[in-house]
Amino acid sequence: MGKDRYDAYDDFEPMPSRKKASNKKRNGRKKKKRSLKAKFFMVLSLVLFVYCVGALGYFGYEYYIEDSLDINSDSNRDKPSILESLVKPTLKERTVFVVMGTDKEGDRTDTIMVCCYNQPLDELTIISIPRDTLVEVSQEDFQKLQEEYPEPGQRGMKINAITHYGLEKYGIPMLISEIEEMVGAEVDYYCLVNFEAFDYLVDSIGGIEYDVPMNMDYDDPSQDLSIHLKAGLQTLNGEQAQGLVRFRSGYANADIGRVSVQQDFCKKLLQQLVSKENFFKNATTYLKTFYKYVQTDLRLSDAIKYMSVVRDFNANNINTYTMPGYVGSNYGIHGAWILDEAEVEKLCYEVFRQPVSEIKAQRALESQSSGEAGEQVLNDKNYTVQVLNGGFTDGMASKVQTKLIESGYNVKSIGTFDGEKADNTRIYVKQSGLGSQIKEHFKDDAKVIVDSNVASNFDIVVVIGITEE
Repeated sequence: MGKDRYDAYDDFEPMPSRKKASNKKRNGRKKKKRSLKAKFFMVLSLVLFVYCVGALGYFGYEYYIEDSLDINSDSNRDKPSILESLVKPTLKERTVFVVMGTDKEGDRTDTIMVCCYNQPLDELTIISIPRDTLVEVSQEDFQKLQEEYPEPGQRGMKINAITHYGLEKYGIPMLISEIEEMVGAEVDYYCLVNFEAFDYLVDSIGGIEYDVPMNMDYDDPSQDLSIHLKAGLQTLNGEQAQGLVRFRSGYANADIGRVSVQQDFCKKLLQQLVSKENFFKNATTYLKTFYKYVQTDLRLSDAIKYMSVVRDFNANNINTYTMPGYVGSNYGIHGAWILDEAEVEKLCYEVFRQPVSEIKAQRALESQSSGEAGEQVLNDKNYTVQVLNGGFTDGMASKVQTKLIESGYNVKSIGTFDGEKADNTRIYVKQSGLGSQIKEHFKDDAKVIVDSNVASNFDIVVVIGITEE
C-alpha cells in the first residue's frame, strides 16, 4: 500500500497519551461562565468510545494486513468475511476506560463515566459519576493547580471542575488519578468527547427508535435549546435525540431521572450500532467522528485488539450504575453529590476487583434460589420499570426510584397506584423469570406477581406497600 492510502486520514492522528500531557499553559485566561449548553449527556461518549474501537480496528486491519487490496473495490474485498475471520484475542481480564463529555471549549467535564469491560463474563459495566460529586484533591495536586489561572482556592471541589482548573497541563491526568483512587483500579484508557458528534452519529444511521417516556416541552434561548417531543415509540433524529437526553425539568428527581433515560437510550443506540449492516455501512463515519471530536490515548494497535470484541458484543450485557451518594454540602459548596463511601467501596469491589470465579459461583447460587428448576432467571436491569406509590406517604415513589436507579435499574416512570392498597410491596412482571433481583431491594414480604395486565406498558411495575414506608 502506498502513502496515498493514508492521505485522506492525515487529519486523524490519535491524541497524545495522558502520561505525556501537553505543557502548554493558558496563563491569563479569563474565568468563563459555564454555559448550560455544556451539560453533556452520557450516551454520546460511551457509544463513540466503544464502537469506534471497532471502527479503528477495522481500518487498522484494512491498512496493515490487507494493504495489497483496494479498499474501494468490492470485487477485491469481502468485508464481512474479513471481520468474521478474526479470532477474539486474549485480553486482560478487565479493561477499564473513562469517558468524559465536554463542550466545544473543553472547560468542564460535565459527563464522567468509568467503564469496565469484563472479558470472561463478556459484560460492560458503566458507572456514572455525577458532575457535582465532591472530591478533595491531594496537597501535591492542589499546589500544581495553584500554578494555573484560574485556580481553585481550596482542595475541596466538584469533580467536573478539575479539568477547568487544571487546563491542558494537569486537568486530565489529575481527573484520571482521582477516579483511580475512587474506584480502586487503574484506568487503561481515557476518551474526551465534544458534544457536536452526537447529532452527526445518530443521523448517520438513520435515527434511533425509542419510546419517549413523557411529553417533553422546554425552551431556553440562552442555551439554544428547544425540546418538543411527544410521549411514545418513535424514530428520533440527532437533534431530537439530543433533546431527549438533555431534558430534565419533567423528572421528579431531576438529574437522577435523566440519567436513567440516558442509560436506557445508550443501550438502544448500541443495539443498532452493533449490527454488522450499520458497522460496514458507517465505518468511515465512525472513524471520522472519532478523530474529529475525540481526544484519547487509545492507539490504533490497541483498537485492533478489541475489534472482534465489538463485533461479537451483545448490547444486552450492559450494566449501568450511578456512583452511590446523596445530596449535601461540604467545603462551603451546597447542593453537591456526597459519595457514600461504604456503598461506593461495595460497588467498585464487585465491578473492578471481585474474582470472576466468585462472581460466577454467586450468580449460579442466586439463579438456583430465585426460581423453580428449569425456569430462566432474567436480569431485571435490562428491562423497563415503573414505580407506583401504593401507600400514604408522599414522595415514596421518587425516593424508591432514586434508590433503584443508583443500583442500575431502568426506572422510566413513577406515579400513584389507584388500585387496592396492601401492606406488602407487590412487584408485577410481564413474564416469569423477572422480578427476583429487584425484590431484594424491599422488605422480605415483597411479592413477585406475573400479571401482564398490570405490567402492560412496562416490564416491571413496583407497587410500594404501606409497611415499606
